[in-house]
Amino acid sequence: MIRNFIFVFILLATLTISNAISLHKRQSLFGGFGPCPNVEDTFSVTMSPDPLVSPHLITITIAGEEVDGLTIDAVSSLVITIGATVPVQTPSVFPVCNSTDCPIFTGKPYSQTVTFLLNAPLPPSYQIDLTIGNINSSSPDMSFLHDEILACAMATVS
Repeated sequence: MIRNFIFVFILLATLTISNAISLHKRQSLFGGFGPCPNVEDTFSVTMSPDPLVSPHLITITIAGEEVDGLTIDAVSSLVITIGATVPVQTPSVFPVCNSTDCPIFTGKPYSQTVTFLLNAPLPPSYQIDLTIGNINSSSPDMSFLHDEILACAMATVS
């Protein structure tokens, strides 16, 4: 009798746990970042957690090499935008380099690790844009000076 009770308890616990596990998971982004349209320079991206979870601290590492002849300098920023047609939260902005490793000229490798809080609900399908450029400080929509993007990588999650 006790063996049957233990067996039934284990069976019910297993069924309950397996029912709670979501079978619909978002596509992983590992290796899913690619170049942006009309931008020559791109960089590799690693992200944790992958796929994104909200609310959660997100860590993104970029690594690349300047190839198109433009210079990444101390006023250049990495802008991270997450969303479909509109951002799910305000874009996160980080300096690309500091005074010790700037400017970054053609052929010079660079890397940057940033952490930010993603605290907005994610839609079923969204895009992650990582863009390096000089932000126009007088623009409220985070546009870049002369619309010049120095490097970019993007991924779509569905």
